Amino acid sequence: MEENAPSSTSHTQGGAKIWVAAAGISLALAASLTLANALGARPGGAATLIGVLVGLTGFLGSVTQLLRDKLAEVPRWQRATYVAVIGCVFAGGVVVLMRFQAPPAPLYRLTGPQDVAVVGFKDRGSGQDQQLLDDVSSTFAQSLSKALPKGTVVHDYATQYDLPLTDLLHGDHRSLDSRTRKFVGQSNAAILLGGIVTPGSGGQINVRPAVYVRADQVPDAPELAGWYTSAPVPADQSLGLAHSRGALVAELVRQASGLAQFTSALDAWHSGRTTEAVAGFARLLPGKGTSDLDSGSGFVTSDLVHLFRGHALEQTTVNGQAASRSVLEAAGADYRAIPADSPIRLRAQLSLAGNTYLRAAAATDCVPGALRDSDIAGVTSTLRRLMSDANFTTLGRLKAAVNLAQVEYCRINAGLTRDDGTIDAVVRRVRAAGPGGGVRELKALAVSIAAQREADRGHLEAAISGMRQALALESHFVVRAQWLGWLAAWAFARCDPVTGDQAARDSLDQMRNAFRTGAASRQDYEADRKYLDQQRNQARTQCASGSPQRAHERKP
Repeated sequence: MEENAPSSTSHTQGGAKIWVAAAGISLALAASLTLANALGARPGGAATLIGVLVGLTGFLGSVTQLLRDKLAEVPRWQRATYVAVIGCVFAGGVVVLMRFQAPPAPLYRLTGPQDVAVVGFKDRGSGQDQQLLDDVSSTFAQSLSKALPKGTVVHDYATQYDLPLTDLLHGDHRSLDSRTRKFVGQSNAAILLGGIVTPGSGGQINVRPAVYVRADQVPDAPELAGWYTSAPVPADQSLGLAHSRGALVAELVRQASGLAQFTSALDAWHSGRTTEAVAGFARLLPGKGTSDLDSGSGFVTSDLVHLFRGHALEQTTVNGQAASRSVLEAAGADYRAIPADSPIRLRAQLSLAGNTYLRAAAATDCVPGALRDSDIAGVTSTLRRLMSDANFTTLGRLKAAVNLAQVEYCRINAGLTRDDGTIDAVVRRVRAAGPGGGVRELKALAVSIAAQREADRGHLEAAISGMRQALALESHFVVRAQWLGWLAAWAFARCDPVTGDQAARDSLDQMRNAFRTGAASRQDYEADRKYLDQQRNQARTQCASGSPQRAHERKP
């Protein structure tokens, strides 16, 4: 028995040496891979797999040998604990090292007010290779930059940022909206272009153009922000063929011919020059001499132009730049020009409902006996349906909810219905909405409605407090001027001239800025000043006699 002992010991020592060598090799391999990665190398799939297998083999073998040689007499539970700890350290090390990867390079940042980001084309069942689609995106961006006016920058981001555009083919695209907002924040693109590639009939493929409008480009109608898709552009062969790709890109560039005019009109709207924006949109419509748009094709369709021109027309009436009744009717005609099967039908339905309300309110001022339910027939039911429609955008549902509060407020004031709690429920819903582009403005409007309700009840202190909350969320000169005017009137009604005078000065300052930027007229400024002087003088008379005046209402 003793003669065999040296052989057994020699065998054990030999095995230990082998595993020590394996451990050293695995350590060296791990270090080399880490260094290569730090220097910018990207190992292929096969090399990574081999490296991982060798490293794990050496690691596990070394741990096993250590358990045999050093921990043989240790209780089993302690060995199990040791193995678990080592395993956790290994897994934790992988996680920690993964977090030390170099951050991605920052996106190219655009600086012009009309710069365009091409965000690529995504396949949905057509079998086109993504790398090929990225090549199409690059070619399209280069061709488009030559077709647009000088000074407009077009940049291709297809390989730099991934947007799940195929989400547009179904109702829920919250992930796309979230990633799009992040991309816009990093790239500062004024407008985004992309497309979805789907199979057609007989082996053809279809490319559906998609365009994204930023919320801050349409500050007075944030529900118009978001993605828009249109009718597909067919291709009869694989995009890998030069002829097929060239024909598709040429057609996409042709269908983007109105893009420069569209972004220019958006920039005018963004700057408060709504009359200029209306004219810009009008030039894009058929029959205006510069447009060959049809209702469903291209990045900027006539449906889209009708929708945006309608809202710009409505905004000119708010800014006092046009006769309200005729312009509101023209806006309604724009909305009705959008067919019921249009991809933007839900936005058109929301806009038409709002337009019907605006025309009724402008004519009657929501006073008792002047407004009839037939004047706004169907508006309430349309808004209730849209605010719950899962296929509508989040912002669209919120705007429908705010509009419902406005309509119900008007109907209550006109004596057509009793307060059934709808307004309070809607305001709570909007105020509870998560962050996002355009949400802030809708929250401000909802809070302002709640403040007006408090004033109607005679709770002027609560009304002033609520309006201050609304003002903290609202940035537009004209709207702030109006709301500050209400706040001043409520303060004067409470015999609080200090608060009233300050709010009146702030209101006129905002109106001056609106006039300076073209968002209001001199007549608007004079009307605001006259109203505030009237409220101040009435307060002096009433408060001197010891009886505070009743708060005067102003039409929303």
